[in-house]
Order: sequence, then C-alpha cells, then structure tokens
Amino acid sequence: MNVHGINAFGAQSLGPQSLSSVDVRDPNAPEALQNPSHPNQSEQTQSSSDRVSLSEAGKKALAYSTGNALHDNGAAKTDKARKAEEAEEDENLSEIDKKIKELKQKLEELQLELQALQGDDSETAELKRKMLQDQIAITSTQLMTLLKAKEKPVQTRA
Repeated sequence: MNVHGINAFGAQSLGPQSLSSVDVRDPNAPEALQNPSHPNQSEQTQSSSDRVSLSEAGKKALAYSTGNALHDNGAAKTDKARKAEEAEEDENLSEIDKKIKELKQKLEELQLELQALQGDDSETAELKRKMLQDQIAITSTQLMTLLKAKEKPVQTRA
C-alpha cells in the first residue's frame, strides 16, 4: 500500500505535508478506481482509497521516528565528512608525522588491551599483561625517537 505523504517517495518529492490525515491507496487497484472521472464511480473509489486520520499520539510517534531517522542520517554524513577530512590531513602529513600518528594510535590500543585485563589473575592474563607492557615500552621508545627526529630539523632552522 502507498501511504501518500509518508512513504519515502512521497516525503522526498512532495516535501513536508500535514500529518493530520493522509490518503491511503491500493497500488493494485485500477487507475480509474483511484481517480474517478464519473460521479457513479465514487462508490468503487471508496473501496480502493480510504481516508485515515492520525491521533495526537500517532503524530508524535511518527514525528519521533522521522526525527530519529533524520538525525541518524545527519550523523552518518558528519562521520563521513570527518573521515574524509582526516584522510585529507593524512595526505598533507610528512612521513614522520604519519608514523607518529600511527604509533600513538597503536599505543592507545595497547593501553586499552592492558586495561581490559585488569582484575584477571589467571596465568595467561599475567603473560598477556607482560607482553603488552613490553609492546608499550617498545612503541613508546619508537615514538620518542620519531619525536626527537622531527624536532631536530626544526631546531637547525631556528
């Protein structure tokens, strides 16, 4: 069934409409029954097209669900824009800056894994903690080395 004014096609092509009443038409009914050209066909039209009124609660529910859909769509668009902006920033970064950013992300991930093991006193958790701590130390050392390497050209210019 096509709910005129509420379905995806009607909402996009016709713009905002009043939600107090809508026309519901059967898409399988012949066109002549939906658009009577003679007064004697009005009885047949009643069977293929009905008038529906929404209560205040129904209007609120419809507005709430439509608002959520629009909000989710807007959030997805802003997420895409943010990712595109990050990709553009990455293109403008030097190789050292890219590696620094990558190491910082890896360091954060390792720290989160270490936090997840908190409270687990098993032997495997202890071994995993030791391995994560070693990786954190190595990654931190690499990060510090890159930061110092990045700092040297700046000092020579000044």
